Amino acid sequence: MSHPANTETIKPGEARCPGPSTKDIVLADGEALPEALLTESYAFLGDADVSYDAYTSKAFAERELKNLWPKVWQFACREEHLPNPNDSYVYDIGPYSVLIVRQPDGGLKAFINACKHRGMQLQDASAGTIRLRTIRCPFHGWSWGLDGRLLQIPCEWDFPHVDKARFALDEVRLECWAGFVFINLDQNAPPLAQYLEVLPDHFKAWPLQDRHISLHIEKTLPANWKLATEAFLEAYHVLATHPQGLPTAGDANAQYDVFGQHVSRFYHTVGFPSPHLASNHSQEDILASLGGEALGLKLDERGRARLVFADFLRSAFGSEMRVDLTNVSTSEMIDSIEYFLFPNFCVFPGISFPMVYRFRPDPDNVDRSIFDLYFLKPTPKGETPPPAPPPIKLGLDDLFANAAGLPPMLGVIYDQDTGNLARLTRGVKASMKTGQTLGNYQEVRIRHMRQTLDRYLQDDSTQK
Repeated sequence: MSHPANTETIKPGEARCPGPSTKDIVLADGEALPEALLTESYAFLGDADVSYDAYTSKAFAERELKNLWPKVWQFACREEHLPNPNDSYVYDIGPYSVLIVRQPDGGLKAFINACKHRGMQLQDASAGTIRLRTIRCPFHGWSWGLDGRLLQIPCEWDFPHVDKARFALDEVRLECWAGFVFINLDQNAPPLAQYLEVLPDHFKAWPLQDRHISLHIEKTLPANWKLATEAFLEAYHVLATHPQGLPTAGDANAQYDVFGQHVSRFYHTVGFPSPHLASNHSQEDILASLGGEALGLKLDERGRARLVFADFLRSAFGSEMRVDLTNVSTSEMIDSIEYFLFPNFCVFPGISFPMVYRFRPDPDNVDRSIFDLYFLKPTPKGETPPPAPPPIKLGLDDLFANAAGLPPMLGVIYDQDTGNLARLTRGVKASMKTGQTLGNYQEVRIRHMRQTLDRYLQDDSTQK
């Protein structure tokens, strides 16, 4: 049902953009949808300002390094980063470093990436995937088996006090979901399946284990990791930041959901004009804005630009990727559907928007963060996914638009998104207000994220 115009009698959190909702738009396609896309789960979480010091305070960042990052499940790599037995990969988060090793039997183990002799890092993250025979410290040559057992100490006669059994590498919790490898530094943390909440159930419709990384861009951003993450949790910014997308972006119609403590979602339609546009746009206009005129596309008897554009992409992408997209709905083909897993992982199940985001703090600068942008492609049936490509690394002043392999149109969008961040950081510091004022509906995911963060930063006795 279309949303009514707002009135003074609407309670906080109940107001919606007048006009059709996301559900109205996608149901009008007349296609079957996964149950997950028919689910709505908004909750009003309050309307008080959210403090700025969390973005600027070094003391706050130190609390996160103590009480957040060692306590949460976090995406470390994809399974295709370690395709073969004996492959290894390093994941760094803040000051912490984890060495992940594919075992000879195909399983995975993770260890603290530090020698038990004098603390030397055993492997550098910049090396990417490395095939090992043993885990050997480059400083003095102590070596461990791939299972973490201490094997050899040069000049062992000088270490009669070392019990080899006690000097095994420190093992880290590791579990996999949908082709993603997750680690947790807390040995007492709940299992990953519990932490993921609704994700395993929702993603039954989208088996991401059958996809692989086709592109990885790693960029340093001029903002705290939370400011950077929050910039990607709402479509409210489309009006001012991405005005070129308004003819085909149902931005203010977007649906926002919160699920449990760790998961939220936005569901943002494409091929539907923004409610901010004053003039009516015909379906012919919308198809032209989607690029249909240049592609030679015409409306058919169904009379919906979304459907025609999705048909074109099913054929084009299916041929390019060598996969069958016949049964993929229009919404799954073209809409922007983003799930967020606290604290820093965004994943899109769609085909045209096949992204994964990860945001990490710079351990030396509270005003810097690291943004990993991955694109996943379906793996043709019966084929082994190719090894993950090395990241294309971009510095503060490097543009996404110049990154090899990234479509220029998307590069412009990401440059618009991240181009806000330096001014946002400066403005937060200059503000006479003590916090940001959030919209009750369109920015609920930011409030949800900050409330979850606050729970982890409480005393150990109350954060579980």
